[in-house]
Amino acid sequence: MQIRFNEEVAKGVFTILQQEWDLRRGIFEGVITPEDRWPAPESPRDHANFLLFGSLPMRGGMVSDDPFKWLNEMRNQSPSLFDPALVVEGWTAERILQAFQTATKALLNGNGTGVLGAGALSYKMREHADSWMHNSEVLVRHWGGSVLKVFEGVSSFEEAFARIDRYKKTNGKPNEASFVGMRMKIFSLLTIWLQNKNLIPVFPTPIPVDFHALRVLWQTGVVEVDGLSSFDPSTHKTKDPTKRAHLAALKGQMAFRVKPQITDEIAMWSQKFMTENGFSHQAINPAVWFLSRELCATQLQTQSKDEGAKLFPAQLLLANPKLWPPSYQDPCCHCPLEHFCTGAVLARPYYVAGLLVRFNRVPYPFPIQRNLAFFAPIGRKQRRKGAWINNKST
Repeated sequence: MQIRFNEEVAKGVFTILQQEWDLRRGIFEGVITPEDRWPAPESPRDHANFLLFGSLPMRGGMVSDDPFKWLNEMRNQSPSLFDPALVVEGWTAERILQAFQTATKALLNGNGTGVLGAGALSYKMREHADSWMHNSEVLVRHWGGSVLKVFEGVSSFEEAFARIDRYKKTNGKPNEASFVGMRMKIFSLLTIWLQNKNLIPVFPTPIPVDFHALRVLWQTGVVEVDGLSSFDPSTHKTKDPTKRAHLAALKGQMAFRVKPQITDEIAMWSQKFMTENGFSHQAINPAVWFLSRELCATQLQTQSKDEGAKLFPAQLLLANPKLWPPSYQDPCCHCPLEHFCTGAVLARPYYVAGLLVRFNRVPYPFPIQRNLAFFAPIGRKQRRKGAWINNKST
């Protein structure tokens, strides 16, 4: 499998995303990103460390709002947990886990689900407790108790990342100054947050290539994939019957498994491309994330029904238009990238098996419905020229 980049398409896509984000127009009007929704610590060091601990859970199926809501509750209950020196002096991984559980029970009013009674926040909670302890020790031992020290004297993202890259060895020895759970995606996210808060200088930085970035870039043709293979469910073993049913439904679909080599290649391309063409990672990153989460996630073909057993490939929808839900509200008519978008990338295969599956996108064939009221549809030709982006959506 090989990926290619269509830079002419990328220029069009990134131009629209940056323009709409900078103006907070259309779907971006009034947007507040998760890291800005709760009070931040006052000192630069404490603020930076807070963002570090906030970035590390941003993986798996975690909803990005949850970690900051969770961290804010923990800061209210256990403020010393955010001072690495105090953690090293008086905390253990088991005590940190108990603090996690106490905070999540308070957020969920005792109604948590999952192994640790924490609902969605139970995702690898014990692992996060161990990591919190380890990373606090790393901060104290190697970085003077402040993640800002990682960026002192550096002039590039690559230089900063090399300092904490766990796979960078010196004389055959692993990098003891690295953080558990910190690869390129998370580090670029943390870097952008610190730059946004004026805690470190702004220098070229790649966009964090998570599922949302992969989805938008592949759907719009910025990323092109050659050598896709037909998915065989027998290659992925699971005891979960729901997951088995979903994987069986994917049989024969063209897919590829997401690996760090792929996401890192896309990330470093994005940094080079944005630098050469005058785009800002501080705009492109949140715009891509919000677009995928709020619009793409509600498009029919990116979803599945019956716990993943029922999918909506293009040929099925074209042959059976009545499969569109009667009350369906077309998110694509609000999307500034609709005229670029030819695909629909499903979320469930990624979170179940690390797979990216892309259907050809079928435009909604019925009248455009917005906010439970019908509006006269803009002509398809006009919409494909992006005419709507000059007006605020209703």
